[in-house]
Amino acid sequence: MKHYPTYLQSLGLLLIFLLCSIISMLIVIPFFSYDSAIGLSLIYTLSLCLAIGFGLFIRRQYQFSVKRFSVVAVLIASICLIGIHMLLDPLTSLVPPSELFNKMLLETIKQPVPYFFMIVIAAPILEELFFRGIILDGFLKNYEPKYAILASAFLFGAIHGNLPQGIGAFLSGIIIGWVYWKTGSVLSGIIIHLINNLVSFISVMLTPETELFMSMRDSIGNTEYYWLLVIGSGLIALAGLGVLAKYFFKMADSVESLQEESMPHPKD
Repeated sequence: MKHYPTYLQSLGLLLIFLLCSIISMLIVIPFFSYDSAIGLSLIYTLSLCLAIGFGLFIRRQYQFSVKRFSVVAVLIASICLIGIHMLLDPLTSLVPPSELFNKMLLETIKQPVPYFFMIVIAAPILEELFFRGIILDGFLKNYEPKYAILASAFLFGAIHGNLPQGIGAFLSGIIIGWVYWKTGSVLSGIIIHLINNLVSFISVMLTPETELFMSMRDSIGNTEYYWLLVIGSGLIALAGLGVLAKYFFKMADSVESLQEESMPHPKD
């Protein structure tokens, strides 16, 4: 018997999420404009809460996995993720951001409180429960880990709706999915996601409005410094991933294997 969700069922769950978004808009619009900061954050939060509720109801299991948690591993993974986003900048900067994304950047500076709630609080918790706690959890029980992680990361990237964010979200989904697979803890992904979004939020708040829509290369103003930052960030990310793979996750696998061997086995 297949666990919920399978690949096909995950597409149905995403359709449920879109339906929940429409329902949430109908609930919120009488009180707030759909494109206002408060209205957008309420629609986003409510739609994900409803979708998570549907997913838990369908799979008939209401608990999320929180097996192991390592503060050091989470911090290293967070640094890796930030480094990867910096490494991606030469690629993502080739695609101009959408008008909606630019509007959100501007509104974040003007109305930081509702956007802080949506970006730094709601998104890490709700997206991790939805994409890792439900979707990836089901995938890992049905398929090989590498395919499960890649598939869930693809869905995570696609749901962002634009190429620059989608590429970053896809790679984020791979890193966080890998951590979830190795630790079995949805809390790890929430903290990594929170740190990543918090850094992005702070960087937007500290950017002068006149430079808000400039590329990172133009903001730095020095080509050599820019490429040094990009390459250095990539090397730090690769080193961090190597440390995670060689020490933390390898050690965690060994501990789990010893625990399984020490468990009493039923006699024939």
